[in-house]
Amino acid sequence: MFDMAEILYIKTADSSFIKLDEEILSRNFSVKSFLMNHNGKYNYFISLIKMKLFLLKNIRSAKIVFIRFCDYYAAIIAVFCKLFNKKFVIVVGGYDAVHIPKYKYGAYQNKFRGWLVKFAYNNADLILPNNPTLILNYNDYDEEISRYEGVKHFASKTKAKFKVIYNGFKTEFWTNLQETEKDEKTVLTVAYINNLKTFFLKGIDKFIEMADIFKDCKFVIVGMSLKFAEQNNISIPENVVLIEKTDQKGLLSYYGKSKVFCLLSLTEGMPNVLCEAMLCKCIPVGSMVNSIPEIIGDTGFVIDKKDNKLIEEALRKALLSPLSLGAKAQLRIIENFSFEKREKELKETLSTILKK
Repeated sequence: MFDMAEILYIKTADSSFIKLDEEILSRNFSVKSFLMNHNGKYNYFISLIKMKLFLLKNIRSAKIVFIRFCDYYAAIIAVFCKLFNKKFVIVVGGYDAVHIPKYKYGAYQNKFRGWLVKFAYNNADLILPNNPTLILNYNDYDEEISRYEGVKHFASKTKAKFKVIYNGFKTEFWTNLQETEKDEKTVLTVAYINNLKTFFLKGIDKFIEMADIFKDCKFVIVGMSLKFAEQNNISIPENVVLIEKTDQKGLLSYYGKSKVFCLLSLTEGMPNVLCEAMLCKCIPVGSMVNSIPEIIGDTGFVIDKKDNKLIEEALRKALLSPLSLGAKAQLRIIENFSFEKREKELKETLSTILKK
C-alpha cells in the first residue's frame, strides 16, 4: 500500500519559486512531488524513466498532475493523463511560450522539442500563465526580433482553459530590511549570465553601455563574473562592479543599497528580480517586454523601444526621482503580487477541479 495524493507535482528544479508553489500545494492539498534531474542528457533520460514509474505508481489515486514549465517531459505526462483520465495543469514560465531564432532561444528552437511542448499544451486541461502576455502577445521592443509569442500562438488548437495567476512573493522577507541608506548613484541589475545568448537577452550589453554614459554612477551586475567578460572580450568600464553570485541575503543587501533597478530584457515571463528589487524600494526601469510594464505601473520608467537615447532618458529620470517613488514601487508589489494572493487564487482554482 502507499499513501494517496490528490495532486502529483512534477518539478523541473528546486528553485525558490518552484518551492513556493510546492509549499502552497502542500498546505492546501494532499501532494506527492517528483524532482526531474536535468544534469546532463544521461541523467535526464534516467529521470524520465523514474518519472514514468512514479506516475504508474501514483496516478490512479490522484486527480491532478501539476507542472511548472512545459518541456520534453510534459508530453509524456499528457499521455498518462489522457490514459488515466486525470486533469493536467501547466504553469507557463516564459521559455515555453517564445521563439527567438536570432538567439536560438525558446522551446520551439528545436522542432521536435517544440512539437512535444505543443502536444502537451494541446492536451492540457488548464494552463496557468503568470501574466497575460504568455497567452498571446506581440513583442516589438527590439524591432530586429519583433514577433508573436505566447501559448496560443504556438498551440492554437488547445482547448485548455487559461487563467492568469501572477507569481507571489513573501513580501516580509524583502521588506524587513534594516534601515539602509540608498546610494543615490547606484544602478543595479541581477541576471545569471553564463553565455552570450543570455548576456544579450537580458540586455546586459545595454546596461554596460549606460555605465559609459553615466560615468559618475556605480553600475552593479549581480550574476556575471569578470572571467566571463574576459573570455568573451567584453569591455567593463571602471564604474561597473561584477558580482559573480550571492545568496538571497546578499541580494537583499544589494537591493537595499541601490536607488535604481534596471531590467533591459528582450524577453521575460514574470521577472522575480524586478519584483524583489521593488519590494526593497528600488526605483524600477524596464523594457516594454511581457509583464515588465504591468509590474512597474506608475512607480518607475518603462522604455518603449531598444534605443540608447530612450534608455538614457529613463535612467536619468529614475536617478533624479525622489526616494519616495521607490516606496511607491514597494507598495505596488505588496498589494498586487503577494504570496498570499497567489496561494488564494491557486487554491480556489485547483479546488474547483478537485470537486468535479
